Amino acid sequence: MKRFIFAIVLVLAFCVDSWAINLRPYMQTPPEVQVFAKRVIEDGGKVVDLEFCQKYTRLSKQLIIWSNGKFVGDANMGVKLNSGVSVQTLYDLSGNNNDATQGTADNQPVWTANVQGGRYGMVFDGVDDDLVCTSNASLNITEAITILMGIKVESFTAGKYMGLFDKSVTTTSWQSYMVADTHLVQLELYGTTGGPLTGTGAIVAGAATLLNLNYDGANSFIYINGGLDNSEASTGSIGVSAQDLWIGTIDQSADNFFHGAITTKAILDVALTTAQRTATEAFLNAYYTIY
Repeated sequence: MKRFIFAIVLVLAFCVDSWAINLRPYMQTPPEVQVFAKRVIEDGGKVVDLEFCQKYTRLSKQLIIWSNGKFVGDANMGVKLNSGVSVQTLYDLSGNNNDATQGTADNQPVWTANVQGGRYGMVFDGVDDDLVCTSNASLNITEAITILMGIKVESFTAGKYMGLFDKSVTTTSWQSYMVADTHLVQLELYGTTGGPLTGTGAIVAGAATLLNLNYDGANSFIYINGGLDNSEASTGSIGVSAQDLWIGTIDQSADNFFHGAITTKAILDVALTTAQRTATEAFLNAYYTIY
């Protein structure tokens, strides 16, 4: 009888230990990611890569920039799909709930596998696809800003602009785009003394590119694939606009839509230090194998 009871105890102990091991990834999940995952699932979306969300959050906390994130959206974090094909919602990991949405099916970018490094991306058709974050106080960034974007241009159309993001339809806040004729990135921060700051390195169609655009209150910078592309002296406060934040277009014009894939996008209300920037870029490069 004693042997039988001992055997039962051993089986129970094994089951409890196995249960604990299986739950360990979730028990170690940062609380911010738990809230994010719960919100996404309850909204009918899907958490694509929980481990990626965890690592991104931990790195941001280690770099002391987590609280500076105002929008963190990635095709491999959280999405809500329309018919399992196109992106209806790109969920915001930052905690500000600045989800990027598109209610019109024909204007939704297509969620696509193996865009870069074996990871998902959102493919914009260059005709009318875009996403929008509703304007609110957290997006009224005035003193310093960092924008990170992972892109892969499919093609350029002569005579057009290709919008990356736009908080400034009325030219009062901030936006960035590529000039199709030159393939160069431009950053416009209305209200500051500089700009628009134009990059010097042409973006190559079909090549993955990681953009880091930032302003620290004294200078504006464009970094491409981890290297400084261009900079200029610039001072002053960035203007505030009630305009929503658009992704994949500027001015919501047929001439200005992005054609290609966007994998990741993050907006912070601080200019990253060299150490913060290089650590963040290295993390995203390791995940997507960009350069």
